[in-house]
Amino acid sequence: MKKRYKLSEVIENVAKRRLILKYQSLSGLLASEKTNSMIWFESSLEKDFAIALEFHTLVNYYEEQPLVIEYWDGEKLRTYTPDFLVHFHENENFKSWLCEVKYKADLRDNLPKYKMKFKAAMDYCKQQGWEFKLITEDYIRTTFLENAKFLMRYKYDMVDQGCYARMMKTMQDLRFTTPEEFMLTLKDAHFNVKGRCLYALWYAIKIGEVNCDTTQKLTMKTEIWPTTIKSIVD
Repeated sequence: MKKRYKLSEVIENVAKRRLILKYQSLSGLLASEKTNSMIWFESSLEKDFAIALEFHTLVNYYEEQPLVIEYWDGEKLRTYTPDFLVHFHENENFKSWLCEVKYKADLRDNLPKYKMKFKAAMDYCKQQGWEFKLITEDYIRTTFLENAKFLMRYKYDMVDQGCYARMMKTMQDLRFTTPEEFMLTLKDAHFNVKGRCLYALWYAIKIGEVNCDTTQKLTMKTEIWPTTIKSIVD
């Protein structure tokens, strides 16, 4: 697993990188629940990718700027630092992804300049048994990301454990339902209890204890079901 750093150490390391905020970039830090660390991003697209990784249930953990690859450009030794290394859960049988996050326009305009470093990354991945992935906004900025951003606001520390237990018991009884139908089961509950139970439901969806089709926009009419129930489609 990746070594965990204190926030002060992360900020110190970031300062040493002498990174520049470009006119179309947004750099900063993202608090990661999945890695229990602060993730540095150098563009809004990298931030969105990290958010998607946070939400994706197949992803075990990930690292930003994980390594430096050396390669020869003629007689000159150069270095390349990919953006992310993504590790999947062992039971998923996926190879780890070494990722470069780029806008399509950047690739279109500068691909010849990037070709040697990308080839070096592909060669390195072959040695490690990984896959090299070029990730663009078409892959990142989807309905899945919109759902991830919506669910990010729901935090463990804000979950009422009594309401969470009640919610999960109700979900087991209902099996396949929707948030709207779930709320109807609480018609006799106090208004505050209803709100806390709905909060618990969205948090359960965030952590994967309640499932839904995350490629479709989450609404009160989205079909949901407990993870313990296996869909007949599977």
